[in-house]
Amino acid sequence: MHPFFPHKGIPGVMKISSYRGAVLIAFLSLILPGSSVIVGCHKDTNTCTPAVLHFLTTNGLAVTDTALPPGGSLRVSLEADGSDANITYFGVSMNDGQNHYVLDSGMNARTLDYTQLIYKGNAGSEHWTFTVMNRRRQISSISFTISKAVVCLWGAIQTYDPVILGAQSNPGRGGFFSLADGQIFTYNQASADPGLTDIIYYFGSYEATLSSPMESEAPGFFPGLVNWSVRNETRYDTTLLTPAVFRQAQNDSLLLTSYEPVNGKRKAKFLVPGMVVAFRNQAGKAGLLLVNKVTPGVDGEAECTIKVQK
Repeated sequence: MHPFFPHKGIPGVMKISSYRGAVLIAFLSLILPGSSVIVGCHKDTNTCTPAVLHFLTTNGLAVTDTALPPGGSLRVSLEADGSDANITYFGVSMNDGQNHYVLDSGMNARTLDYTQLIYKGNAGSEHWTFTVMNRRRQISSISFTISKAVVCLWGAIQTYDPVILGAQSNPGRGGFFSLADGQIFTYNQASADPGLTDIIYYFGSYEATLSSPMESEAPGFFPGLVNWSVRNETRYDTTLLTPAVFRQAQNDSLLLTSYEPVNGKRKAKFLVPGMVVAFRNQAGKAGLLLVNKVTPGVDGEAECTIKVQK
């Protein structure tokens, strides 16, 4: 078993994009790792000092080029100080042959502290870049590369079959699922021990949906979720896997290589029979879910088969 995954917030990876971020980070892809570029200076100053941006190496943290197996994790912690010019932008990008804009955030603060757990995808190499810009439009960036390590031994998996989850108004079936032991709970049962729930099923306006307690729209169907003391997040990534390939999985190799962290979303929508969804939960377990049957409606249900790392 591999000790990989989620963090909060992006437990995993948060994907936010904008035109501004795309243009800025595309330009920054030409910058050498760890370099700083001055884009402009405030007209009333003679000094041009971009924000100081660096990785933290305390508490055992040390970020350098490294190799990880698919699904492997690396905790990144960095800080930036804008000194006399507030930081107005922070962005994170990853290039594995194409650019992925993982985080694109406006801000207005003198300092920045950022810690995130990064997960290796299936690409041969991933180049991660972290960028800040201050109010004088001066840019600083630091980066590192993660290559794919060879895995000699894959881990065991647990299969739950069938898993039948009821939608929010289903009178007889719960829609709250625990990956730890395969239990299905009603909302009231899940509320008694909220840390057990990894997956929530509900039926939206027109679509069957997989979610989790931390997903932003889930409280609209289960209002009490906002008051849970623990709100786990599971992220989902739709795949092109066929049911036949899913059924052949006997270890966690397919589970780990099918989930792309930068594509992970807080819910999987428009579930239909035959769809295979990759996921990773708050505790770091990677898995695959095969949709076998969907009965539409708020009182309907979804039947699936789930394979997850032990």
